[in-house]
Amino acid sequence: MTSRLRIPCFSLQHTLECGQFFRFTKVLDHYIIQSSNKIFSIRQVGEFLFYEGVEEPFVIQFFRLEEDLDAIYREIDRDPIIHQAIEKYRGLRMIRQDPWECLISFLCSSAKAIPHIRSMIENLCKSSGKMISRGKQVGYGFPEPHSMDTPLQLEQVKAGFRTKYLVHASQCIDREDLLSLRNLSYKEARTRLMRLSGVGKKVADCTLLYSLDFYEAFPMDTWIIRGLRKSYFHGKKTGEKAMEEFVSNHFGRYAGYAQLYLYQFWRHQSH
Repeated sequence: MTSRLRIPCFSLQHTLECGQFFRFTKVLDHYIIQSSNKIFSIRQVGEFLFYEGVEEPFVIQFFRLEEDLDAIYREIDRDPIIHQAIEKYRGLRMIRQDPWECLISFLCSSAKAIPHIRSMIENLCKSSGKMISRGKQVGYGFPEPHSMDTPLQLEQVKAGFRTKYLVHASQCIDREDLLSLRNLSYKEARTRLMRLSGVGKKVADCTLLYSLDFYEAFPMDTWIIRGLRKSYFHGKKTGEKAMEEFVSNHFGRYAGYAQLYLYQFWRHQSH
């Protein structure tokens, strides 16, 4: 049965297609999404979302529909560049991902383009996750913590150098450990995550921002570093530490939201 929800400030397309989340397929005018061992379909018509396969509280929590996006805009809209990004991608919201799934997704993302990341994650779920279905839709959930025991088990995933990181994460951390990071400060939580093999600043920041509500996290990749250097540092070569200090002071407590908009803006500027 299809349910309906009215959300005035939301863009389903921008939210799903901005690179923060990988497990969806677009079919005509709707998206099939897999998350937290659920498969659901969702589409948007104007201000209304139509969805099947999950309850309303899950949709609200997953897409952070409880957040006052206009209030967040008022906090981060500090200059003409971010203003342009907000105007172009208005309604883009941060997805609240399962922390374990988020960590594993971004461990897969290292040095890969988005289509390759999505393919690798699907292969990982097919090889080590459990089958889930809804009606005629069949998919595979994420492998649970402690379920990836050896690199041999992940051979068909074709994860390359990332294989050892996936196995190590599976053996060393679980969902409860990740959720407990919420009790720490942002810097402490990032330091703790970076003790895991293969988890650098970017993977740690993506996990903290997209799944654990650390809005001050500001993941830095090539697009972001290049864009910051050109737009905010007049093209001067600038270290990541100086950039981190700048975005924290400039965008404030919702710096991570600014990152999401700037990433989408700069990534598509060259197209």
